[in-house]
Amino acid sequence: MKSVIEDIHKSNGQLSIAQIAKRNFVTARWLERNFKTHIGVTPKEYSNIVRFQNALSLIKNSDKARSLLDIAFKCGFYDHSHLANEIKRNTGVAPSQL
Repeated sequence: MKSVIEDIHKSNGQLSIAQIAKRNFVTARWLERNFKTHIGVTPKEYSNIVRFQNALSLIKNSDKARSLLDIAFKCGFYDHSHLANEIKRNTGVAPSQL
């Protein structure tokens, strides 16, 4: 599991579960089952948390000139509204309130 977690963190949560499984020479099903058992969440959920934390860090540490769209694309979100919805869902506040 350690190498799987390292892969997720190195990619900032942007690798697919199939890519992670392939890199670690396991099946996606095996990975999902064992990750959930040992970590408590699925690898997809964990990747989403890491990706969200990376986006939040970029938002907090970037200058005001950097747009939410730039940050969304850099972090692997589809568009700025997808990132805004994730921020609202995970923090309960709008991105402008961060």
